[in-house]
Amino acid sequence: MTVSNVLLITIDSLRADYQELINIEVDPLAIMNECLDETVEFSQAIANGPNTPSSFPTILTSTHPMMYGGYRYLDERRPFVAETFRKAGYDTVAYHSNPHLGKDHNYQTGFKIFNDSAEGSDTVAGLKNRVEDRLDPDSRLYSMLRRLWHWFTMSTGTAAYAKAETITENALRWFETEHDGDPFFMWLHYMDVHYPFQPPDEAMDDIGFDQLSTRRVAELNGKMQEDADSLTEADVADLLKLYVGEIKAIDQQIDRLFDLLEVKNLLSETVVIVTADHGEAFGEHGRFGHHPYLYDELLRVPLIVHAPGLESRTIDQQVSLLDIGPTLYDLLDIETPDAVQGISLTPLLYGKKLNQEVAIATGNGGGTLACRTSGWKCFWQVEENEVELYDLQEDPDELNDVSIDHPDIVTEFREQMETYLEAAEGTDIDLPDIETNTEVEQRLRDLGYR
Repeated sequence: MTVSNVLLITIDSLRADYQELINIEVDPLAIMNECLDETVEFSQAIANGPNTPSSFPTILTSTHPMMYGGYRYLDERRPFVAETFRKAGYDTVAYHSNPHLGKDHNYQTGFKIFNDSAEGSDTVAGLKNRVEDRLDPDSRLYSMLRRLWHWFTMSTGTAAYAKAETITENALRWFETEHDGDPFFMWLHYMDVHYPFQPPDEAMDDIGFDQLSTRRVAELNGKMQEDADSLTEADVADLLKLYVGEIKAIDQQIDRLFDLLEVKNLLSETVVIVTADHGEAFGEHGRFGHHPYLYDELLRVPLIVHAPGLESRTIDQQVSLLDIGPTLYDLLDIETPDAVQGISLTPLLYGKKLNQEVAIATGNGGGTLACRTSGWKCFWQVEENEVELYDLQEDPDELNDVSIDHPDIVTEFREQMETYLEAAEGTDIDLPDIETNTEVEQRLRDLGYR
C-alpha cells in the first residue's frame, strides 16, 4: 500500500444510528459513502466523552481527557497528532468552527495553518447577549428574546459557526493555491449537525423532506434548547428531519472535496477517516442535545476508514476514538510517541484479530465515568460512589440497571476505572487559567452552552 496523506473529517454531534432515527430510504451520507471504496466501517465505535471538550483530546492527542491536568486546556506534554505529523515533514492544516477547540485551549499545537472561523453579525449578537445578561433566564421576556434571536438567525442565515460550505471552500482553496505536493495532514471539523439545526433547502429536497417554515424552524430550536419538556411527538419528528437535513448538507460538501482530490489524483494515496466527537440525544433518557451523560446515544459514533488496499466491510468489534492516532501512525509508517494511549486498528483493517478493547468515557469533568465492552456498560458516579450496570445485549437502550445482579462484573469494571483515575493523577499538573473573550462567549451561548 502506498499512502502519503491523511484527511481527518470530524462531524459534530453525529450519532452512529442516525439512519435509524427517522424512516427514510435515503442514506444522508450516501454520496460520501459512494465516493469511498476500499473502506472499513466500525459499527461499535465509542467516543471517550459525551461532548466536544471531553471527546476531542482523544481524537487529536491520543490521550484520555483526564490526563495532564484535565481537558479544559491541552498541555504541551500531550502527544498531539498534528505535531507528530509536522515533525515527520507533513503540511498540517486545520479548518474548524467550534469555540471549544480554539487557541485558548491550545488546540492549534502542531498545525501550520489553524483556521477557527465563525459566521454571523458580531454587532447584533453582542447586543443580544448584553441584553440577555441583564435578564432573568427564567423570565418570559428572556424566553421571548431567545425566540426572536432564533427567528433572526434562521431568516438571515446567521450562525454561531461556519457552515459546511465555508469549511469545504477553505479546504478547496488550500489545495488549489497552497498545496505544493508535500504530504499533508488535514483536519476538517463540520459543525452543521450541531444545534441549532437549520439545513439548506437543497439538502432537505435531496432527502425528500418538505420544507419547514422559518418560524417553525425557530420554534423547534427554541423549544429544544429552552423548554424540551414541551416538545410534542410532532415536534421531535420535525427536529429529526432538520437533524438529518444537516447531515445531508455536510454530505454534499464532502462530496465536493472528494471530487477535487480525485481530480488531483490525491484520493488514491490518502487515508481518510470520518468520525464524530459525540452523538445527540432526542428524548432518550429524558434528554435532548448532549448533556454530560454517558449513554450510547451520545457515545456511539460513526467511524469510517478509507485507505488504498482495504477490503470494504463492516467490523463489529468495539473500538474507541482513542485509537485514531496510533492507527494513523501505523498506516503512515510514523513512529508512535511513547505517551500515546489506545491501540492501532491496522490489524483489524486488514482482516486480523485484536483482543477485545475496553472503552472508558469521561463526563462531568471526571465526576462520572463509564466503562464499556460490546456486552456491558458500567457507570460510576465517583463522588457519590454510585454505580449502574447495563446488559447491552439484552438491554441496548440502557433502561434497566442490573448492578445488583452482577456484583463481580461491577467490581471488575470499577477496578479498571480506578486504575484510570490513578493514571490520570500520575500525570496531574497545574493548567493555566483560561480567559474566554466576548466573541467566544457569544458563540458558546448561541450553540447552547451558556
